[in-house]
Amino acid sequence: MYNKIAQIILNSGKAAGASDVFVSQPDSLKESLAGKVFILAEIGGKKSDGEKIFNFLISEFNENYYNDEKIMFRGKIEGLKIENIFEAALAKVNKNLLEFLSNQKIKINSSATSITVGVIYENKLHFASFGKNRALLIYRRADGYEIINVETSAENSTSQAEEYRPGTQHDDGGTKVSGLFSSVISGEVPLGSYFIFASESLPEYLSGREMVEIITKLPPISAAEQIKNALLKMNTYVPFLGVIIKNTTDSGGQEIKEPLEEVLTAHTSISSLNSTEQRTEKMLAPAGIISFKKISDLISGLFNNWRAQSKAKAAKKSSRSITLPENNYNAAPEKERTASLNLPSASSFLRPSKIKLKQSSSLLFHNVGKLAKASPALIHKSFWSGLVATTVSWTKSLNKKNRLLFGGLIVIVIFFVVSITLTINKSRKQKAEDQFQALVAQIEEKSTLIDSYLLYNNEDGAAQVLTDAEALIAALPKDTKEQQDRYQTLSANLSILENKVKKISKIDNLEKITDLASLQVSNLVFVDGKLYGASGGSIQTIDFTADKVSATEVAAGGNLGGGKHDGKGAIFYRDGAKIFKFDTKTNKTSSYDIKDYNETDQYSGFSVFNANLYLAAAAKNQIYKYTGSNLAARADWVKETVDLSKTVDLYIDGRVYTLNNDGSINKFYLNKKETYANKALDPVTASATKILGDANQLYILDGANKRIAIIAKSDGHLMNQYVFSSLPSLNDFALDEAKKTLYLLSGETIYKLGL
Repeated sequence: MYNKIAQIILNSGKAAGASDVFVSQPDSLKESLAGKVFILAEIGGKKSDGEKIFNFLISEFNENYYNDEKIMFRGKIEGLKIENIFEAALAKVNKNLLEFLSNQKIKINSSATSITVGVIYENKLHFASFGKNRALLIYRRADGYEIINVETSAENSTSQAEEYRPGTQHDDGGTKVSGLFSSVISGEVPLGSYFIFASESLPEYLSGREMVEIITKLPPISAAEQIKNALLKMNTYVPFLGVIIKNTTDSGGQEIKEPLEEVLTAHTSISSLNSTEQRTEKMLAPAGIISFKKISDLISGLFNNWRAQSKAKAAKKSSRSITLPENNYNAAPEKERTASLNLPSASSFLRPSKIKLKQSSSLLFHNVGKLAKASPALIHKSFWSGLVATTVSWTKSLNKKNRLLFGGLIVIVIFFVVSITLTINKSRKQKAEDQFQALVAQIEEKSTLIDSYLLYNNEDGAAQVLTDAEALIAALPKDTKEQQDRYQTLSANLSILENKVKKISKIDNLEKITDLASLQVSNLVFVDGKLYGASGGSIQTIDFTADKVSATEVAAGGNLGGGKHDGKGAIFYRDGAKIFKFDTKTNKTSSYDIKDYNETDQYSGFSVFNANLYLAAAAKNQIYKYTGSNLAARADWVKETVDLSKTVDLYIDGRVYTLNNDGSINKFYLNKKETYANKALDPVTASATKILGDANQLYILDGANKRIAIIAKSDGHLMNQYVFSSLPSLNDFALDEAKKTLYLLSGETIYKLGL
């Protein structure tokens, strides 16, 4: 058990509203996975309403936190944190609470309401507050304790619900709540410290010094009773609430004990230092299959033995007799010599041989210099052939025993090099795996945050986090099969979230209406229950009721384009410098010459409204208005400087909407541009070609990506994007506004989609 928790409830029945404290008591499994939830609440208004809200909060946290399926997978999913699960549960509680208050017709007085909810898991604490409750931390400092207000000391950071204000006051004192808990404070409870969550009244009647004196000297339960007794002596009419949390376990899971005083002598200090060094060397020894110290001792022993025997042999074979002075010094064991010379032991850090950083550095540069001077000789063929011959000759001169020892030394060296190589490779792989898991944890955290933003309809925030997550997933290594599988899983999950953020609906099943075999229809217009498709210089009428297709010749050899319905039974087409009008009731056509037509003006789209023709000229950043019975009068419609260089089409309903090739829309009224969302489509495009509209929405065709985007007319925000990946192409579409139906032209086939 990491923490001890006690609650304070005093005079709760005398409050104007409802006041209570809740500390969850989950079973041992849930507590080990998710910790304990606590709620401290003073709710203004009717007592019965306050009790309903309090019970609702308890029920919601038990449902959305403890029953969250992510809790059970915490041990199996890397990087999944309690903080993420708590924030997600808090977001759901906020949303459900709004619905509860609305359904129950409950109004709460925000000025008299204070609620704190939180979770304590091991030594991690996460909480959110609304109102005037206090969060106080008592921690040890120097020779005493210090108390601080955590909320005023916490760093400001962007939270998933930060931009949602707690509520707005009504004239009758009630509150229209838009989300009680707007931010979460998270952190570790320092070792041996205490956390106190209290109502506003408790710190006013009990000073900080008295609180510290009681809480730090008594267990939490006893401290809670002592505080109650002290408060009863002062006031029996004011309600007091509190939760005391004491951290009793360190990060290693060991219970914290008070340090014992110990008198250390110089001897015990040195012994402790030596023992600590030996244990440290043992702990820091590599995890390979070879002990470096044992190998060093073995090699040193073999080398010394071989050198002694070689010197003895050489002395016997020498032609001159050399008499060496007798050495009467008997080498004592190192322990005895150390004691007799009064030096530190070999394991002590105080020995001079251990302090040789500068010496090693100097020798290193000296040897590097010598090696640099000798390097030309090292690459000469004669050097290596001579080295091999010398080594072979020297090996032959050894006796059988020494050859075996030398061979064993070679095997040990090879074994040693292999072990070092394997250890380095293992370390490198472990480091790469740790980095991979860290990236996975960040991606999963971003995914959780995207869900939270979408829950609050914060589309801009979700889009920004999605961009960050896509950058992280692009950096994921895909070297192993396991990494590739993990990448595929994360990519699939992120793709689902991307569709949610970008409001993409993929449509695979479409109703096929008819085939226009060999007619080469290029665009569609829907008028009075019939479809009209331009095919070169003729118009094909598709009558669903009679199930037939008939043709009307309009401009022999021409190429009609941009068919637009004027709302009165006529369709207008353009072929170069001519405008053709087709009457759907009489099937008769008439034509008009475009006044002052100039191809360099780059006419890019037109529309008809109130018998007037509006034609966009991208090169002139202008919309020309043609009036009169034969459209003979032309005038500049736009009365200010605007950029229409990317305009591809127009739609008019009293206001003028111009479509750019990236899917963004400009809105004009009374010859001037209005404020509008004007956002490009995402995923990005440069092939938007057509815009239609009904009473509330605008429809944009992105044929190259087989997509139709739906935009809100009022403010320009994206409502939906239909992607028809199963179609071979998407050439054009028409809108039946009355039946909310889209007709899609794919090649020579027409499909139907009900909205």
